[in-house]
Amino acid sequence: MAWDRDLEVNDMERLKIAVVGAGLIGSKHAALVNAHRDCCLVGVCDVDSSLQSVADAYRVAFYEDITDLLERERPDGAIIATPNGSHLAITEACAERSVQVLIEKPIAGGLADAHRIVEVADETGIRVLIGHHRRHNPRLQKARSIVNSDTLGRLVAVSVMWSLLKPDEYFDVDWRCRRPAGGPTLINLIHELDSLRFICGEIGQVYAQSSSAVRSLEVEDTLSISLSFDNGALGSVTASDASPGPWSYEATTGENLHYFHADENCYYFLGTSGSLAFPRMELWRYADGEPSGWQYPMEKSYHNVSDVDPLVAQLEHFCRVMRGEELPIVDGRDGTRSLAVALAILESAELQVLITLPPC
Repeated sequence: MAWDRDLEVNDMERLKIAVVGAGLIGSKHAALVNAHRDCCLVGVCDVDSSLQSVADAYRVAFYEDITDLLERERPDGAIIATPNGSHLAITEACAERSVQVLIEKPIAGGLADAHRIVEVADETGIRVLIGHHRRHNPRLQKARSIVNSDTLGRLVAVSVMWSLLKPDEYFDVDWRCRRPAGGPTLINLIHELDSLRFICGEIGQVYAQSSSAVRSLEVEDTLSISLSFDNGALGSVTASDASPGPWSYEATTGENLHYFHADENCYYFLGTSGSLAFPRMELWRYADGEPSGWQYPMEKSYHNVSDVDPLVAQLEHFCRVMRGEELPIVDGRDGTRSLAVALAILESAELQVLITLPPC
């Protein structure tokens, strides 16, 4: 993807962004930054020297040490796409130099680090945006608007299906097979949990069961999760990365072209006056003024939404955050809450107990 360069945009006015971590998502960020007219890529950093090719592709400097990059390039912002456990140290290095940060989800490897990132932001005044990019998807934003309007009445339940088959070579990367960072809960489902918080409100309790029976790895491959929202609604998530199925967010939204696209739904929001199926945006209701009940016909309508690349929208939002024009749509505290829910699910699955999250 590329944008035409506007010749009237002076390079001195474009925001300078560095990408820290040149893996799969980091290289994607580098491409988007390099292509955008409002910012420029000034450097790539990774401890793995074999990833210098990412920097070479965009003719920018490659660094193996974050301090060297920050001192020499002096970026306005940094996108942190490194392993979760390194997020705090990199954020601290950026904060010391007043560099704004976009941190890939989850915010950190654990809650202690996440809370410290929030403290660092408060102490230094830097702005921290957490990369829960789905919040920038117009379909998700529209679903939130519908659920929080009178259209569905009172929300009573939500059901999420997440089923896809990860290829065998995916697990050639060791950390994906091990705690604390591996497994679909922290890699994938944290997106679903953040989306549910964004649409439905805060999650107060979780109970989960997990299994690793298919691959016999240290991490889970299948989960069944029950959720209780603070507003009284209930939720369920059935998830597996070991079963071929078309009912994942990735497959149904077509957001990421790397995934096979299926014209299916994956979220179902149930209210007292109607229900919404996502991402097809199918609204089921009884006609106004007509009797309701299972014996009466229902009407199905659709909400048309224009699609955009949420990673591009997130980058543009990050640019506005760096300029002080907007506050982060997902700040450190918000990102910490989504991490807390995901960690509570893992704890519940391990201990086989209901976990109550502390109030926000």
